Amino acid sequence: MAMTSYDDPTTFRGQLQRGRGVAARRAASVPGAGDAVYECVIVDPRWDRQVETRDVYLAALVRELALPLVPLEQHLAAFDGDDPDDVGLLLDVLALLASAGAPDAVEVMRHYVRNGKHWNAAVNALAFVDAAEAPGVRDDLIDEAVACRTDDELQEVVDTGDDSWMRGLLERDLRIRGFYDDGDESRHPAKAAGAGCRQWLRTIAEAPRNELLQQVTQGSCSRRWALEELGRRGDGSVLDLIEDPSLHNPAGWIPGAPQALGHLGAAAVPRARLWLSRQDVTAELGLRVLAGSGDYTDVPVLVAALRNALDDESWCFAEIPAEGLGRLQVSEALPLLSAAWEQTAHSYARGPFLTALHRCVPEAAQTTAAADEGLSDCEPTVREIAQDLGEMWGVTACS
Repeated sequence: MAMTSYDDPTTFRGQLQRGRGVAARRAASVPGAGDAVYECVIVDPRWDRQVETRDVYLAALVRELALPLVPLEQHLAAFDGDDPDDVGLLLDVLALLASAGAPDAVEVMRHYVRNGKHWNAAVNALAFVDAAEAPGVRDDLIDEAVACRTDDELQEVVDTGDDSWMRGLLERDLRIRGFYDDGDESRHPAKAAGAGCRQWLRTIAEAPRNELLQQVTQGSCSRRWALEELGRRGDGSVLDLIEDPSLHNPAGWIPGAPQALGHLGAAAVPRARLWLSRQDVTAELGLRVLAGSGDYTDVPVLVAALRNALDDESWCFAEIPAEGLGRLQVSEALPLLSAAWEQTAHSYARGPFLTALHRCVPEAAQTTAAADEGLSDCEPTVREIAQDLGEMWGVTACS
């Protein structure tokens, strides 16, 4: 289950949903904070599950507020959906608490890995946490999960490719080892296909230009790498290839184009300015070029793009002009960047926003406030950036 709407970013609930450090610091003094934390654990607040992080942030709040796990346990027991991702964050939080030695979390996870519908997702969650606080707890739970499974159930995990945690047991579990045949790549067709691409990559740097052009125009698993290599060589044909609509994939994108343009750098700027008026993906690519290699004459375009992205809540897209404004040190962009920091529902974007704030006006009150708050952010990258800024300024976190 994922969150579909967000509260106002100036409220505690809205800040908590976004994973902001200010919410983590306020939680202990906010009436009803526990209910909001429960909701964010159960109703996944991440705008993009693929890159955003919430498990450590929310698990820490559960511990800090000494919240009973009964509501989480009840939801997990009642959940009968087919998509394990709908309880993925909940399982990640419980796995962290269990691996830290919290007795109630250990019991909830033990029951679920033995009886739960998505037991494999629970074991995956356990396998990817650091169990330094309670050595052995995580491994005991994983061993118990294996002991409860039939050979057919374990074989199904292997065959579906969702077996990364099982591979960690190969050295100490003979039963698990029996489910693998490393010499039979037919059981892992994606692995075999990947090996073919890797073989081509080993020679791509030496491939002649005509061969690279052929790889791009014909389309193959190596097309994106061929386009990038052309860009690395400073080949202007990259610009023509990117404009060719026949090379766009079904999603309208051109694999390898951002990387190729990044290598071309300033040489791509004149053409990129022309792309801005187009009605396809090249307009976004053009903005990326200007953000990365444009000059101060491109500032109005970048400011307008950031303002439009905030109005449209296009949080991923907002990172592009923000990075460009930061690179060009546009102090006039401070209010927009501060708004982006406070409003974004895409927590991962706060890293680029904080970096841009610092580059534009490093001494501004908004920048120092964001950096201090970032030390308690849900995203590890934001915390790292904030820590680096604090060390640069010779200050430490304040509570």
